[in-house]
Amino acid sequence: MKCSQCGTELQPNATYCTQCGAVVNPVDHVVKTMSRVTRAAITSTSQALDKAARAVQPTVDKTVKAIRPAIEETARALQPVARDVGAATRDVARSVRPAAETVVKASKEAAGKVVRAAKPAVAKAAEATEKAARDVKEKARKRSSR
Repeated sequence: MKCSQCGTELQPNATYCTQCGAVVNPVDHVVKTMSRVTRAAITSTSQALDKAARAVQPTVDKTVKAIRPAIEETARALQPVARDVGAATRDVARSVRPAAETVVKASKEAAGKVVRAAKPAVAKAAEATEKAARDVKEKARKRSSR
């Protein structure tokens, strides 16, 4: 391949002419340039982020060091409150239990009374239903025998 401007013989992958500096293949030139620029941007961004992280680290360390005692003190202050809430919950559960047991007992008794009160009426309704069913069968038998 030869340079289009000066005619110098070029290497197969050449982007520029070694004699006159002319761009040999504009597409390859753009691709190589974009690749080089992208690599440079990634490298400089990475370096800037590393530098920023190193610059911020002492401030983060100081902040953690300054806040840690307050967090530990808050945790210590909340421990008695948590214990008190737990104890109060257990006390409420203990005091509610007898009332709940009384409600269960009263409910069972009331249900038993309802069953005992309804039993005669249910038995009477069952007898009436059986009688009505016998009457219907008897009438049906008489009609079919005619």
